[in-house]
Amino acid sequence: MARKKTDGHTKFKKQSFSVLIKEDQELSDLRRENSLKTKSQRRDAADWQYHSEVASHVFNNALAQAGRTGLRSSYWPEAFASLAIDPLYAPAILTVGSLEYQVGRPDEAMNLFLSLTKLPEDEDDLSVIIDKAGDFLIDCHDYANALTLYLAAEKSFPNEALYLVGSGYCMGKLGLYGDSVKKHRRANDLEPDNYFHLNDLGYSLLEAGQLDEAERVLKKSISLAPDNYEFPSNNLKELRKRQNRGSR
Repeated sequence: MARKKTDGHTKFKKQSFSVLIKEDQELSDLRRENSLKTKSQRRDAADWQYHSEVASHVFNNALAQAGRTGLRSSYWPEAFASLAIDPLYAPAILTVGSLEYQVGRPDEAMNLFLSLTKLPEDEDDLSVIIDKAGDFLIDCHDYANALTLYLAAEKSFPNEALYLVGSGYCMGKLGLYGDSVKKHRRANDLEPDNYFHLNDLGYSLLEAGQLDEAERVLKKSISLAPDNYEFPSNNLKELRKRQNRGSR
């Protein structure tokens, strides 16, 4: 008897991936079967599964836009099979974590996101994937959890400026302006004369009320940035407004 294509999605609404990987026969069998393979074989299998799902999703969207019926939908939510195959496959960790958050299980999501910070530093695109997890939480206005993620990433990879920028941004959103400045200073120390970091540092100084230094830093960012990078110029305009208000 053919199973309903929505069954796996329905199960996920009721149970987290961490429960289903233990209790669902299909997922647990997939995990067990692939545990017998080498690390490289598991990774290749997870990668193929993940990208085939992405390709099918794109193909179905294209057909839908043309008013045509697409391929049969996957039984499980996106990336479930990939994560069952290889529990250390970072793109699947990111995707399943995002899905857990969207169905209202932020603790499960954070467990997955934080596991990314325990992966080897040479994992493909790891910094990009961790930052995507942070951006996802920021887009959800969950600055506290985003900060927790970036701080964990900092601890594991202390010489990566991207995580300092992320934690500094979250601190600013949480009103921790002095701490935000410290994070952005550290990012700038790691990558001096990076106009992105200088702009971020300038804005954090602006938020902290350190207007004179903010002006110097933003002007330096403008001098180094290409003409189409407008953020430091816009921030400098905001600084001028605050200076004018303060002089009245």
